[in-house]
Amino acid sequence: METQGIDEQARLIYLQWQDLYNKEKPFQVFANVPEGSNERLTNLVFAPGPPTTIHDLRGKEETFTLDENGFKVVQDKMPVSFDLNSRESIKNDVIPYLEDLIRRDVEGADFVRCIDWGFRKNVEMSKSRMDVNDNMQILNPGRQVHCDQSPKGALGRLYQHAPEMAELAKRGRLRIINMWRPLNHSTEDNSLTLCDGSTIKASDLVEADHISRTYLGNTMYGLFSPQHKWYYLHHHTPEEVFLFKIFDSDPNVAAKCSLHAAFDYSNVANDSLPRESMEIRFVVVTLPTSDA
Repeated sequence: METQGIDEQARLIYLQWQDLYNKEKPFQVFANVPEGSNERLTNLVFAPGPPTTIHDLRGKEETFTLDENGFKVVQDKMPVSFDLNSRESIKNDVIPYLEDLIRRDVEGADFVRCIDWGFRKNVEMSKSRMDVNDNMQILNPGRQVHCDQSPKGALGRLYQHAPEMAELAKRGRLRIINMWRPLNHSTEDNSLTLCDGSTIKASDLVEADHISRTYLGNTMYGLFSPQHKWYYLHHHTPEEVFLFKIFDSDPNVAAKCSLHAAFDYSNVANDSLPRESMEIRFVVVTLPTSDA
């Protein structure tokens, strides 16, 4: 029997196109500037879109695929022995385990390498600037509609983290895949919503530079479209894992990527626990047929 889903209504935070972007590329700086400096840290402008239905995937999880929709749901229970407070345990235990999960659940994952990870919690944080080099820093949920890598950014990640695979990836298939899961308990106040990649047009995406002292990255922000279809899992549990595409070099798939954003539940109990989550990104290469 199909489970009855609980759809939500939310106003997602979209990039607002500015005439300025015709002559100045969108950007955001993730670095401290001298006090009193007139240097801008960003020219990005965001605003809530109109009320949007976010459909509950409950009972329909198996109908969504990476190629057709840009995301899928897989089941996994991480060993309790893993210590997510330890950088060494994450590197030595968690990452190899999750790389194996990608090999298990992503077709054509001939080569898999984790490129970064992060933690989020839906509580008030201090106003100190985000340290993009600290994977252990806990951040607030990302509420702007975005996709972590542009095509240029995906190639940059490949050359940065797996340069030995660059030529094979160009002749085969390159994907950047994000894995997202709640931690410690199901989501009660806030969760992640994913956009069906088959409803995203290239004109809905705006590339922006992410600038730090050590790296220039390229991400994509979403412009509102009434064609977008959004999905989530109500009371998403830690055993339910979202896999969603950031980039796909295959020109023949319906979904090249999935925009995503955090949103608040409309009905939140006073004693609800704040969302806690972990996200892990991977370079995934499918070898060209002659090398497979």
